[in-house]
Amino acid sequence: MHLLSTLFGAAFTIATANALGALLMRRRPAPPEILFALGAAAESVLVFFLILLHLAHWGAFLALGGAAILAAWFFSGTPTAPEPMRIPPAGWVVFGAYGVWYLVNALAPETIADGITYHLGLPREYLRLGGFPDHITFYDVVPQGMEMLYTVAFSFGRHAAAKLVEFAFFLATLPLIFRVGRRLGASDLACLAAAVFYFCAPVAGITGSSSYNDAAGVFFVLAAFYLLLLAEPRYLLPAGVLAGFCYAIKLPGLIAVAGAVILVAVQGVGQASLPVSQRRWKPIFIVAAGAALMMAPWMVRAAVVTGNPFAPLVNRVFPNPYFHIASEQELAANLRSLGDVRPAQVPWELAFGDRLTGTFGPLLLALPIGLLALRRRAGRLLWAAALLLSLPWITNTGARFLMPAVAFAALALGTALPRPAAWAAIALQAVLCWPQVLGAWETRYSFRLHEFPLAAAVGAESEADYCKRRFEEYNVARMIQRSTPPDSRTLALLGVANAYLDREVAVTWQSAEADRLLDTLRLASVYSGAPAFDWKAVWPERAVRTLRFRMPNTYQGEWDINEVQLFSGEDRLFNSPQWTFTAWPNPWETPLAFDGNLATRWRTWETVRAGMYLDLELGNPQRLTAAVLVTHTPAFGVPLEIHGLDVKGQWHLLCDTPRAIPRPPQDIRLEASRALKRAGFRFLLVPTGKGGNAPIGNMMVGREAEWGMERAGEAGRFYLLRVK
Repeated sequence: MHLLSTLFGAAFTIATANALGALLMRRRPAPPEILFALGAAAESVLVFFLILLHLAHWGAFLALGGAAILAAWFFSGTPTAPEPMRIPPAGWVVFGAYGVWYLVNALAPETIADGITYHLGLPREYLRLGGFPDHITFYDVVPQGMEMLYTVAFSFGRHAAAKLVEFAFFLATLPLIFRVGRRLGASDLACLAAAVFYFCAPVAGITGSSSYNDAAGVFFVLAAFYLLLLAEPRYLLPAGVLAGFCYAIKLPGLIAVAGAVILVAVQGVGQASLPVSQRRWKPIFIVAAGAALMMAPWMVRAAVVTGNPFAPLVNRVFPNPYFHIASEQELAANLRSLGDVRPAQVPWELAFGDRLTGTFGPLLLALPIGLLALRRRAGRLLWAAALLLSLPWITNTGARFLMPAVAFAALALGTALPRPAAWAAIALQAVLCWPQVLGAWETRYSFRLHEFPLAAAVGAESEADYCKRRFEEYNVARMIQRSTPPDSRTLALLGVANAYLDREVAVTWQSAEADRLLDTLRLASVYSGAPAFDWKAVWPERAVRTLRFRMPNTYQGEWDINEVQLFSGEDRLFNSPQWTFTAWPNPWETPLAFDGNLATRWRTWETVRAGMYLDLELGNPQRLTAAVLVTHTPAFGVPLEIHGLDVKGQWHLLCDTPRAIPRPPQDIRLEASRALKRAGFRFLLVPTGKGGNAPIGNMMVGREAEWGMERAGEAGRFYLLRVK
């Protein structure tokens, strides 16, 4: 029953896509891979609107697919016979052997990091809630073109069904490589060399047989390129749709849209039959319009819910209360870092070493031979595409981000190799990339397939048993499921296997709210260790309506305020409901400086620029003589100005020489727990040991009562704490 539901979920999703593709292209002859691609893009958009309308349910998907299949049966045009695929017998041997290995892995439950956290975690949440959630986190607003398809498959066949959808796109890439190669005049052997290079690459194998969306991204880039190579106006709009869907799959897919527009503009694709006055702009507009159809749902939704159409990135250009600039910058720095890999080592690591999260096998080192293809126009086109598509790798050095570029470069290599060398290259890639061969000399657990999980694939080994021995996050997810009520919220100081969990869990780096609470826990733990000060400013008594705290200079650090205290002589003015606050930057978190909780604070969350300020509007004029800011900023040795707005609307400098008085250490652990509870989190998941946020967990476990918490569960080195 497990296997049947898995196969039905994947087959129904794929059949719906094919039916929609046949309907959309009934007046345009196209090979089956193109029909599949366009139908999948259409299905993804339709599912997006179903989820938007809170109709995320297997019944709604069944109705959508059933209607599409029936309509295609009655109304689609007569199918055209595609070009025959003349794949040499040796190719079928290689593709068959690797295909069986990949298929068995695709049929097993998901165990890979991004798959268990968000690629399948999001579909599970949509099906649980019936629609998009109210909360806003990093992954909630990224484009999710493939996740829409995964949601359909998941609703019928759970994790493996969704993985099979990705696997279908991975398989469909093989004939597409041959079609693109033939359009460019490449021989069948050259196409075979390119297809074997790509299909046998370990990084392609693990992504193509999991719920990662990178293999689908390669498929859609090639599909858009193929339609543009047809050089006919009637294929421009579909080509734009497929290029735009690359963005819907993954943000770096925007480069595919740029490539499609450039190709149309430079090569004059589809312009020959147009009037002279229209040849320059109309084809570009058509391609761009097609891309916009796929990009708009995700950009509009991001703009509506966050104010930033490119959320969760570009937050400096579009400031919003949901994502911090500092967190975005830290994430970007980590993703583009080579770590301990020197630039000269990059080719070897991408071929075999795996310190860049994935490998392509020995033919990656032979790619320079493919430069010989630059003598022909087709070779120049392939290398231009490969160069353009490699640009996203600068922002994320994981090998997966080079897969589209490598697919094009592989075709260039295939066309440059003489016949004996091409066969040698095919044999070398097929043999050295076989999992057991790799495992014989590379014993590190790297980002590639390691097992042939046949028992888990056919259901002989249960999902629970398979997952328990594959990744510890599964046990953590089960612990949270057992120990928390369905409507609970948990703050996690580590990634969580949401694909196996029916609870709302916020991970600390994925939203501004979670960032703030992690900051609160750090302040309350010995782990923080940052010195705090009373930054005291005194001035002659003056009646003011608004008080402004201002940074006059730029410096490479942040400005923070835990609490603001105002004085009139010896008397302290306590917070009033009439007070209002604003700031530049981060006006949304200013109340944290006036909430009476020293474990919370307002921060700029970016390096200070001259002129940054926090304003306190008092409502009625108050006669003030002093202000104290509880803060860590004086540790940087920077100046602060305090200005007052009088009853006549004039600003006056009240003080620019505040005195920094060190504060003695203070136990604010209970206040930190109070902040968690106030934010709606009744549970906290912490790691112990070393690395990451484990030092915070080490300070909590065994001292739960001192934090105002109690232990609710444990799984190995991970602990679930309940906030009292």
